[in-house]
Amino acid sequence: MATKLNFTSKVRAGMAVERVSAGERLADGDVVGIAQRDASVVTLAEVAPVAPVEPVALDVHAVTKIPVEDVVSNPYNPRAFYSAETIDELAESFAKQGQITPILVTRLPEFPGKYVIVDGERRIRAARSRGDKHIDADVRDGLDNQNLYLRAYHANKEREEQTVFDDALAWKKLLDDGVYVDQVELGVAVGEDPKHISKVISLTSLPPYLLQRMAQHRKDIGLGHAYNIKLIFDRAGASVAEHWLGQVIEGKASVRKLEAAASAEAGARRIGPRRTHYQSRVQFSRPDGIALGELKLFGDGRAELSLKGIAAADQQRLAERMKAVIDEWAAEMDTVAETN
Repeated sequence: MATKLNFTSKVRAGMAVERVSAGERLADGDVVGIAQRDASVVTLAEVAPVAPVEPVALDVHAVTKIPVEDVVSNPYNPRAFYSAETIDELAESFAKQGQITPILVTRLPEFPGKYVIVDGERRIRAARSRGDKHIDADVRDGLDNQNLYLRAYHANKEREEQTVFDDALAWKKLLDDGVYVDQVELGVAVGEDPKHISKVISLTSLPPYLLQRMAQHRKDIGLGHAYNIKLIFDRAGASVAEHWLGQVIEGKASVRKLEAAASAEAGARRIGPRRTHYQSRVQFSRPDGIALGELKLFGDGRAELSLKGIAAADQQRLAERMKAVIDEWAAEMDTVAETN
């Protein structure tokens, strides 16, 4: 027996039929929309054509494979210190995943037939350690020495790999080679105060092995530590500087403690060691009575000769005569020693 539908059921049934009908028409592609008021059908012919979207021009550089043997390091590489462990890790990553990011290189007339690295020194070192013959590269022409430095500098800053010890060596070379006129121009380029740049560059007076050790412990040693160790080195020598560096690495010396040590060494230097007075001296004068200098003789076996007013043309001749006298005296001393 047919079920009797009430008014609400009839309305719902009618709506369902209408939805099916509309769905079939849409499926057939005959209808693209329904007018809001009179429910009239809007056909494709009535729809305004949509203008095609213009493709966006992208700055895309082709990646190519270049011979590893034709790649040379960036002469203004902002990094000077590399960890062998990180190079090994990257080489292992190459073995598992391949080279993910190409190196950035350029060509310069100073290096004919070669590709100069702008960014990617660690990657080329990893490739060489694996014995790879080729490496993926993005070749950019028209880069000058400032670009060689600044592109790599900012890339390293983003990776948080660069240290003040790298900066010290790189900034000194940039200034020595005239890439930047002075510390002010360099400061503008890298966004640093010239006083900061001067302080960092002063670290280059430290022996390379001390800079290397500081770079290896960069998490423990900042510019404040390094600068005061540099002052201690200037005032007390390498052994004292090494002692305080060890104290910093072991966590036993703060920047304030280093400042105190540097100040103490400065005071000791001003006072200086007690001077040993000479036992005798011989004074020299020209025939006209003008003083030429003196020879001081000390009880500890030292002899100090000090002369002045000697013309440049006569200095070499005088030095040769003095050498002859000293050689003759040394030979006599040997003879006396053998006789005794």
